[in-house]
Amino acid sequence: MEALIEETFDLRLANQILQKKAQMKTIKFFVSLVALLLLYASAADAVVREIFPANDDASCNEEFENIAATLQPGDTLILHGGVYSQSCRRLVTGRNGTATQPIVIMAAPGESPILTRPGNASHSYPENNIEIENSSYLIIRGLHFQGGDIGVRFMGTNHHITFEENEIYETGANALALNSGNSDFMTIRKNHIHHTGLDTSGSTVGEGMYLGCNDNACRVSNTLIEGNYIHHLRATNSGGNDGIEVKVGSYGNVVRDNVIHDTTLGTQYPCIFVYGGGAAVNTVEGNAMWNCGEAIYAVADAIVRNNIIIGSGSGISSYPHAQVAQMKKLMIINNTIYGSGECLFLRWSGVADAVLANNAVYCPGTTAVDASGLTSTQVIALSNYVEGGISGASLDGVSFVNGGSANTAFASPVNSNFWPVAGSVLRDRANFTYSPAVDFNNGPRTNPTDVGAYDANGQLTNPGWQIQEGFKTAGGDIMAPTIAVTAPADGSAVARKSTVTIAATANDNVGVTYVEFYVNGTLKCTDNTQLYTCAWKIPAGARNKIYHIDAKAYDTAGNIGNATTVTVTSR
Repeated sequence: MEALIEETFDLRLANQILQKKAQMKTIKFFVSLVALLLLYASAADAVVREIFPANDDASCNEEFENIAATLQPGDTLILHGGVYSQSCRRLVTGRNGTATQPIVIMAAPGESPILTRPGNASHSYPENNIEIENSSYLIIRGLHFQGGDIGVRFMGTNHHITFEENEIYETGANALALNSGNSDFMTIRKNHIHHTGLDTSGSTVGEGMYLGCNDNACRVSNTLIEGNYIHHLRATNSGGNDGIEVKVGSYGNVVRDNVIHDTTLGTQYPCIFVYGGGAAVNTVEGNAMWNCGEAIYAVADAIVRNNIIIGSGSGISSYPHAQVAQMKKLMIINNTIYGSGECLFLRWSGVADAVLANNAVYCPGTTAVDASGLTSTQVIALSNYVEGGISGASLDGVSFVNGGSANTAFASPVNSNFWPVAGSVLRDRANFTYSPAVDFNNGPRTNPTDVGAYDANGQLTNPGWQIQEGFKTAGGDIMAPTIAVTAPADGSAVARKSTVTIAATANDNVGVTYVEFYVNGTLKCTDNTQLYTCAWKIPAGARNKIYHIDAKAYDTAGNIGNATTVTVTSR
């Protein structure tokens, strides 16, 4: 009997355990189902809003700001061309998209929306043009910001924000500031920044980009600053008019392929200033600069390579700064410097772990090298070719080599053509150990490689971008591809919850590398094979939603062709 009771008890207990397991599985199933439904609902509820210019100065009730304050993951706000002006604070705060559903604020294709402030003769503004606060996974594209004390200021904690193809100009003070809270994984790309520091009511600053805070109070990290055009910056006090200033403690940033000139209006400050002192090095590469106070000033934790510098107060400077505890981890390699007051100004007596190699240093009639500390065991100096005076070093044929004349080393220095001609003393003379993988044109360096920013690779003339005012473009091919969206048809209706194939044809004089497809400003597909297609899943939701389909074609030189926008409506 006792055995039977025990067996019955065991069966009941086992049954209870099985029931509880079944209940837990049911609960887990419904939790997963709810999560999926919420995710689907989020995608389906993404909306596109379009606005047109309105001037709401009197009531400070700007349509743009009101709608921007409501944007949710996946939403797109499209601004049509014209002037959007208000006199009160313009703030976008707490807009957080996701990696797969960013929030997009963009110009209507082919149109120029201008966000501005009521004008005044002295350019003295009580407010910034726009402030963006505590936001993430946000894309701001194609807008024009005219006026304001600071043009665009990022405040609080921000991350994964792309700010591209915008214009900031005619500001009272700085153009773009990330100096109130930490910013991480930002992308600042292909923006036109010019004519800053115009406030004449008192002293002013006028930096192009102010990234981070004094004394490491806030930092910018892991950020890409590329392909911007920055010029004619003005300041009248010690705050300065730097082109791009990366403050102390900021780290892991890449500053590349920017064109910066004329940071000498009122005061004279660097075109690029990196402090260092952070958790990783900053990289400064492939930039073209002229008419700077100092073209590049690097204190610590910096790789400076493949830059071209012309006619500045000094070319590349590296010396102690009060906010940086230790000069260390400096690599200055394969730069071309020409016609500056001093090409190289180095104070490396206390430096740790520094390399100076493969630089073309041509300052005829002035000082090519003014240095101290280069004999330290912490410094490696090799294969720097020099024309001009030299102090603190000597032409020993190893660290510093007689570079002859700029007129025989380069194609045409007077015309800003620093391609090393056939027979140039710079060809095949670099120390390959310290050469970057690519050159100023982003072309590969092969051994033996050249001194300076370019690697000729046997080519007689420069196949890439010619130094001039404007954006740096890739390659000698300047003809953009042509592209057209062939399906769906413009003005057609598409079924909700269906999958539609977007198709495009693209052609180029050299060759199309890939095509991108966008819906309401959000990248949906990339295709590198003809015929170019994209499978687009149309969200569920209300009928009569408007979708704008865009496509971009890229060629081997980096030129971009844009298709005419196709508009469809859900049914």
